[in-house]
Amino acid sequence: MRAYRPIISPQVAERIRQLPPDLKRGVREAIRAIGLDPGCGEPLKRELQDYLKYRVRRFRIVYRVDRASKMVAIVAVGHRRAIYEEVAAAIRPRSRREPQRR
Repeated sequence: MRAYRPIISPQVAERIRQLPPDLKRGVREAIRAIGLDPGCGEPLKRELQDYLKYRVRRFRIVYRVDRASKMVAIVAVGHRRAIYEEVAAAIRPRSRREPQRR
């Protein structure tokens, strides 16, 4: 079985770089595990139903699988307290978002 290729956006990569060394190591190992078996995460619900999550201590990796092209898009990495709201806000259509404060 061929492994899936993880795709990590520059914003997510920067967030991973800023993590403490032991947590960063755990996230990198988790991304490798997701690449080998994308179904290892838990499916999310409601508006995030097309995404999966993978736990690394109190942090979560949110990702989406593209089986046709054998890729896994790492959408976000963050603390469990706020990560789902961040992802939901990022995928909502522009018209439904809150107005930007300046």
